Amino acid sequence: MPVNTIIAFMGRKKPRNQRLTKEQQKEKTRQLLRYLSPLLWAFATWFLLITLIHAPFIKNPVQVAFVNFTTNSAYYLGRLFLLPVEMPEMPILRVNGFAMQVVMECTAYNFYLFGIVLTLFARWPARHKLISLGIFLLFIFIFNNLRFISMGYLGSFRPDLFDVVHDTVWNVLFGFFVFGIWVWREIAARRMIKSREATA
Repeated sequence: MPVNTIIAFMGRKKPRNQRLTKEQQKEKTRQLLRYLSPLLWAFATWFLLITLIHAPFIKNPVQVAFVNFTTNSAYYLGRLFLLPVEMPEMPILRVNGFAMQVVMECTAYNFYLFGIVLTLFARWPARHKLISLGIFLLFIFIFNNLRFISMGYLGSFRPDLFDVVHDTVWNVLFGFFVFGIWVWREIAARRMIKSREATA
């Protein structure tokens, strides 16, 4: 490992001739804020949309639409792969004999919205945005349906673990999953932009 890397790692000050001036530090801070501004705008817009969706005059129709869509998609996807999935009534799903009620929080609506706003505010070429939006929506759709089916199997074999896995593990996994897609699409966009600049 190079000496400079070790010194930086140990937190020692740089030699006087290598220290940044105040102007350089301010410029680095400005560049960092410019780089992070799409994420900050995405978080702010996402929070606003979540708040609007829970407004009394919007909540009920949005909730019904999301719950119906999620229940039907999990049921039909399970049947497509010949899995023991039943839908005795809306919004009840039964997987391997274990019954679950689908509520708004199970629909991944917050992750769908987050994927949309991340794409909207990203500094990506228009075509890349369109492709990335499709990837976000498709992957969240698949991942959420896998969550339902896996939770049904878990509930049928280990009902004592259902709440912990449902409330904590899957939410953390979902968060990392969506962030991972954003990182992948961000890297792909930067490579695309560099390639265009190199050929220009």
